[in-house]
Amino acid sequence: MFRPLIAVFRGGYSGESVISHQSARRMLEAIDTERYEPVYVTVSRETWTCERPDGTAVPLDRALLRADLGQGPNTFAAALIAIHGTPGEDGRLQGLLDMLEIPYQTGGVLNMAVTFSKFSTTSLLRQMGFAVANSLLITGAERPSEAHVLAQVGLPCFVKPDQSGSSLGISKVKTPADLGPALDLAFAEGEVVMAEAFVKGRELTCGVIRLNGRVQALPICEVRTSHEFFDYQAKYHATDTEELIPAPLPDAVTRLVQQRSEAIYSALGCRGMVRVDHLWTGLDPTSSEGELFTIEVNTTPGFSPASIYPKMLEVCGIGVKAAVNGLIEECLQRRR
Repeated sequence: MFRPLIAVFRGGYSGESVISHQSARRMLEAIDTERYEPVYVTVSRETWTCERPDGTAVPLDRALLRADLGQGPNTFAAALIAIHGTPGEDGRLQGLLDMLEIPYQTGGVLNMAVTFSKFSTTSLLRQMGFAVANSLLITGAERPSEAHVLAQVGLPCFVKPDQSGSSLGISKVKTPADLGPALDLAFAEGEVVMAEAFVKGRELTCGVIRLNGRVQALPICEVRTSHEFFDYQAKYHATDTEELIPAPLPDAVTRLVQQRSEAIYSALGCRGMVRVDHLWTGLDPTSSEGELFTIEVNTTPGFSPASIYPKMLEVCGIGVKAAVNGLIEECLQRRR
């Protein structure tokens, strides 16, 4: 029986490639192999390769994205993109797939390019009327004085690469002396850096997915960590980090976070699985008094065993398998 060929893209050109391989494996293992024929496509700066789930190499025509599983070259029917960072999270891979008329589960080129920039995302959300923290864009070629940066965002503040994930290169700056090293660390990850005003609040993240034509928010997760913020170590290595799903919030706050997340998903033209990160300024767990600030929109959220998004899918009852196969079916419907 013919089974559509599904490519699961992994790897990429950033420091997140290790996490990408874990996310891709979780996605591929969820694919219904009675309905679909899944393969990995591994992307690196040096080469692109294709292989079966068991690791057997498959000849790949990179230019046309056609794989030969023994019956001649076959074009991918759809693609699942599990690349965190470039070229899977910034619209580059999406542009290639569009030109080859291969549907994929993420947002389109414009959506991915805009949301890959933290500064562009929050600037656009600010224009749309959503509450975000004050921020400043900094380039290496025109690096402003440290006094100018602090005048714009104050102390404490965060300094982060504008186009990087997994909290790589992010620092919390508490004193003027911390700013220079924080900028150097961020610039080590990319050519553009963002300084952002500190907002004191509870760290909340909300998954959003479009399945069966309907956009729906998933259960909210509250992240609690002993670290200064939810950095790379806290995400992947710390033993005391708590991820509470569903977050212990008053019902009114839960509705606000979910409605805000769905609204942002739709306003930015997102598709597939997206995670929207917020800060809730209300510190009284029994009160709905406070303000919600949106910090970031992640259009290819982590999907590894340690990632939050699959846990949200399981808690709400959708489950990983139904989500992954549902997204493939939506891709095939667009192709048809």
